Amino acid sequence: MVCDTLVYHPTITRLIKFLDTTAGREKALRLLQYLCRFLAVQQSSALAKGLQVQFTMVRKILRFLKPLNHLQAASKFYDNKLNGDDILRVGNVIKNLAYAGYLTFDQINLLRILKLVPVTQFTGKKVPKLANWFWFVGLISGLVMDVRNIHTSQTKILTIASKASSVSPDGSDVEKPSDAQFAEETKAAYVTACKQRYAAIRRLVWDSFDTFIVLNNLGYLSSSEDSIGLAGVVTSLLGLEDLWKGTK
Repeated sequence: MVCDTLVYHPTITRLIKFLDTTAGREKALRLLQYLCRFLAVQQSSALAKGLQVQFTMVRKILRFLKPLNHLQAASKFYDNKLNGDDILRVGNVIKNLAYAGYLTFDQINLLRILKLVPVTQFTGKKVPKLANWFWFVGLISGLVMDVRNIHTSQTKILTIASKASSVSPDGSDVEKPSDAQFAEETKAAYVTACKQRYAAIRRLVWDSFDTFIVLNNLGYLSSSEDSIGLAGVVTSLLGLEDLWKGTK
């Protein structure tokens, strides 16, 4: 009975479904990769360093042909001219094209690691740097969109708040007379706008930590390995949280 309770527990079922997806396994490995990077410095562990390398290679294999996903997404955003916000539309096109480029060069890295392509000046040094530059461009596009989403959601919040109240002659706020339905709709719109603002701020933090990582990869920052590993752990947890919420 106890075994059945554990086997059929909703959380266990959800975990199985989560790990049954390529994205779920890849994100879980990303967390382990950066955790090992952090522990390799903190504990001077050769084992953690070796595991980091292995997790990195497996992730590259799991992302094989993933550039196609981003190319398709970029095409869809480009064709969606009905989107009223051109900044977000163009930003999403650039972001997905940049990620497609990043993952394409990352696949060349994988082929080099597997010794399917020769190690040359181009494949050994230029390809990893180009991959990081494409990642950086994608992150900058993401940061611009994050700021745009924060601004848009904050504007919505202020607009809703102004509609829900009026200012009396003495400057104090007075509730605006309205029926129950209007009040309920206003409350729902306000809650939605607040959630959108929170999501945008969360994404801004996420992209900022990833930008910190890629700037170190490009050599513009020289932070310690454990700091980079900790930043990767944070962004990996954020990614896992999003995927977990999407698993039913």
